[in-house]
Amino acid sequence: MSTKSMLKVMALMMVVLVVLSLAGCKHKPPIKTNFGAGSGGTDSGTSVSGDSSTGLPGGVDLNGKNFVSGSQYGLQTVYFDYDSSSIRPDAMATLKSNAENIKKVPGLMIQIAGHCDSRGTQEYNLALGERRALAVRTYLIQVGVPGDRLITISYGAEMPAVPGNGESAWAKNRRAEFNVSK
Repeated sequence: MSTKSMLKVMALMMVVLVVLSLAGCKHKPPIKTNFGAGSGGTDSGTSVSGDSSTGLPGGVDLNGKNFVSGSQYGLQTVYFDYDSSSIRPDAMATLKSNAENIKKVPGLMIQIAGHCDSRGTQEYNLALGERRALAVRTYLIQVGVPGDRLITISYGAEMPAVPGNGESAWAKNRRAEFNVSK
């Protein structure tokens, strides 16, 4: 076999390898919402795409509800340590205050949105964001908020509060935010 033929065969093999490697790439799966009365919730299968400028479910109607930022009801964001879904001591006071504000307006449905920093895979971050949202939900139920008023969702690292890398940005992105619907 001539050198010219060998080069053609090698080039063809490279093209085939590139095509095969691209064919194996996955697209991003839709983010699932979690609804349920229990602390773990059940997967409803509802897909959500977010609006990264607001941190809210960009115009998506979830179970007949449109959610907006809970800040108008005094609901504050809580933050988490790296790779953790444990409620920090400083977050407990914030969550107690949030619980009192939620109880003052009985008709509100609360969406707890779990977020992560940019480290980790998409699958890992979605799972961690879900654990964070569920930890907050469980805590709120323990302090008297009815579980049927609480919905959880995970955005993983898809909707950072602060763009960029580095601990100052990552610390603001490891959070649970509160959105409301009447």
